[in-house]
Amino acid sequence: MAARQKLRILCFGDSLTAGYSYLGSVYHPYDTKMVQMLAMAFPDWDITTVERGKPGDVVKTGFLTRMQECYTVPPPKHKDEKPPFDWAIVLGGTNDLAFGIPPQEIFKKLTEVWDVALRRGCKILALTVPDVVSEGRTKGRADADRKVLNELIMGYKKPDLHVYDLHDAISLTKMSPADRTRYRDDQIHFTPDGYDLIGNKVGMALVSLLVKQRVADLPPAKRRRIFKNDDKLFEEETGNPESLEGGYVVVRRTDLD
Repeated sequence: MAARQKLRILCFGDSLTAGYSYLGSVYHPYDTKMVQMLAMAFPDWDITTVERGKPGDVVKTGFLTRMQECYTVPPPKHKDEKPPFDWAIVLGGTNDLAFGIPPQEIFKKLTEVWDVALRRGCKILALTVPDVVSEGRTKGRADADRKVLNELIMGYKKPDLHVYDLHDAISLTKMSPADRTRYRDDQIHFTPDGYDLIGNKVGMALVSLLVKQRVADLPPAKRRRIFKNDDKLFEEETGNPESLEGGYVVVRRTDLD
């Protein structure tokens, strides 16, 4: 019997990674739902996650040291040795923006955090920063700084670093009042259902990246066999494209080009 493929994921960030909810009386990390999404796509894989979310932590002063601690094991001596994680999913910047730290400074530190994992042969999925429920005179400035930071994250290019626009995927402007009540706990944090929504979205994004990675490793002839009837419209695709929930992933060859 062939050994099951292993997938090891580090989920790294602040309270939004820890699943902080209801003033800290409940913790419901998004990685629980994310693993379910991955297991549906890859039922024969052994999937493990390590959650390192620290409520209140800021990218500028706390993230780098904590990320380095996640990679304290000696580096691989041989090319065939694997790093401690295959992927690191990094979400940070919400607290920095709340403290008025300029987005350029946050982004610079984020690149240093990502590099810790990249240097160890780990792939990065960098997430953009979700919006917050805010009003008053500071809202315009906060929204502008968040937009700048997210544009810097989205525009960054480096081998093995991928970006998922979480801000757009769970944007407040796309939520009905009922959805806001269901998914948002306070100005910054989410309800358990909200963290499941994040896990759903991030999980689907990671599934797509993993499929793309697997297909890229196949010889061209085998790729064509896998993607026979490539232009078929799947029944699920006829659903509401604006839905905030979705438990399926449709990947075609044209999606991967």
